[in-house]
Amino acid sequence: MLILTVISEALLYISFALLIADYLFSFISQDKKPFIHVPKKIRLLAAGGIAVFSFMPILDLLLYLYEDYGIGQALSSVLMTFKVGQAWSFTVILSVILILYILFVDDGQEKRYPFIGMVLLLFLILGLGWASHSSSLHPAKGFIIHTLHFTAVVTWVGVLFVISWFSKNAANWRRFLKWFHPTAIICFIVVAITGVLLMQFVIPLQDYPDAWMVSYGQSLLMKHLLIVPLLGYAFLNGVIMKKKLKENKSFDPKPWTKVESVMVLLIFAATGAMSHSSPPNNLTSLIRLEGVSPLFTLFTNGLVSPDASVELVVNVNSLLLGTLAVVFMIVMVAGFIKKMTPLFSFLMSVLFIISGYLALLQSVQMM
Repeated sequence: MLILTVISEALLYISFALLIADYLFSFISQDKKPFIHVPKKIRLLAAGGIAVFSFMPILDLLLYLYEDYGIGQALSSVLMTFKVGQAWSFTVILSVILILYILFVDDGQEKRYPFIGMVLLLFLILGLGWASHSSSLHPAKGFIIHTLHFTAVVTWVGVLFVISWFSKNAANWRRFLKWFHPTAIICFIVVAITGVLLMQFVIPLQDYPDAWMVSYGQSLLMKHLLIVPLLGYAFLNGVIMKKKLKENKSFDPKPWTKVESVMVLLIFAATGAMSHSSPPNNLTSLIRLEGVSPLFTLFTNGLVSPDASVELVVNVNSLLLGTLAVVFMIVMVAGFIKKMTPLFSFLMSVLFIISGYLALLQSVQMM
């Protein structure tokens, strides 16, 4: 079930990102982007994927209720009385409309067609925000913050994903970077601010290390570690890439943006793992109910008390592993400058994540 949730969450983000970016590129003049073509069948799959991949919360509820009520009554109850079920019904209806729109109306020739498609996607995003966990905790504030967060993520990632996998050449890449780089910076700032606010709904900042004791916190930690090399690739592809293209007009930037897009997929997977785990709104009760994360127990001696707290203490092991993580990050950037293969750079980023994770867990001291 965890694997299915992780895959569904990642594909849901990609479905939104692909469609938003495809429509966004329709508003960009030809001299400010490479030649891009997203096949209609891919857009149709993405539109259908929004309905299919957003079904996971419904499935979780059905598996919880069907033994007591039967599948028919459980499904009726979820769709009619639960906010997440009502939101999914709304999502399915709009997804079907979007599929029909792409299939029979949107031929990509007129400017108003992408605008209509963007409006449909915006309503779909609003539906997800309304059904989000943050919205259930804080109806107005949670809804707004989650919607802004999700919109900024899929806009930034969508452009990156489409340019990496659906551009047919590297023409006008420097002109593309002139508008995409500041757009990505704005999106990242929005993502960072809203991400911190969303995290505080379930974990106060001062209790962040304590959350590592449970699966939700472990996934959140992994997500944050993945963001570091992602920012490294964003710097390489947004800043250093301009110099590379100026010096060598035949340089192909797409393999590097593809590596960045793979890193984004891993972040989406970590987000999916978080959505499958119980949020630590009440950490003590959660530990009593579900126990401590198996990963966390590998780095602690003996049993962990539900009332325990985590303190980070620098020691020899954590210092050495932290230094190693920094070295891997430097080598990752240097690999780009020294014209190493993108695969080598990706390997360095993976090693950074592993060593950074081990450095933090080795510094844990139970209180």
